[in-house]
Amino acid sequence: MVSETARIRIRHALGATLLCLAASTPLSAAGLQSSGDLSDTPIWTDKPVRVDRKKQSLERVEIERKIAPLTLKPNTRVKVFDSTSFEDNGRLYVLTDAVAVSPKRLCRGDDQSRVACGQQARIYFRRLIANRTLTCEQDFRFGAVSFVRCAVAETDLAQTLVTKGAAWAATLRLVNQQQAAMAQRIGIWLDAECRTLGRCPPPKQRGQ
Repeated sequence: MVSETARIRIRHALGATLLCLAASTPLSAAGLQSSGDLSDTPIWTDKPVRVDRKKQSLERVEIERKIAPLTLKPNTRVKVFDSTSFEDNGRLYVLTDAVAVSPKRLCRGDDQSRVACGQQARIYFRRLIANRTLTCEQDFRFGAVSFVRCAVAETDLAQTLVTKGAAWAATLRLVNQQQAAMAQRIGIWLDAECRTLGRCPPPKQRGQ
């Protein structure tokens, strides 16, 4: 026969076992059972803690910097150097997506007549921006020079210039407009040399 003392010990042991099983079941079901030693390091602190970036394994997410667009208002006396660059308040602005033709460039037509296409392109660009409000996004800057993408009343300036044969494409997004202008022989594309090269080289100096 089992003594009363033994029975009490057995009941205590069974009770402790049941308590252990009841406590471990929710953790296992939730996948929270510890696979190693527990750390006493607090997860949240109420004091500043220095972070060692070399020991961090978390992925860092870069925050995109929002740059406010530029608003330029060239007056009627704006300095225009060629068909893609101008000066405003002492700073030089160059259109990123278009390449200017030299103002001294002369284009030769099929009838061998010469046209001051470079000067015409510069004048055309000046008419587009003089006394107008330009909304520009700066791509990058170097010293006193800013390379920008500008629009007048939501009309992209570089696209307009390339479409009208006053410049050629500097980026892939305007290649189709350039090809259409070349096919129509508009502006600088009147010249056979420019059409062959896909650009207008600067005029040759005397003696070359």
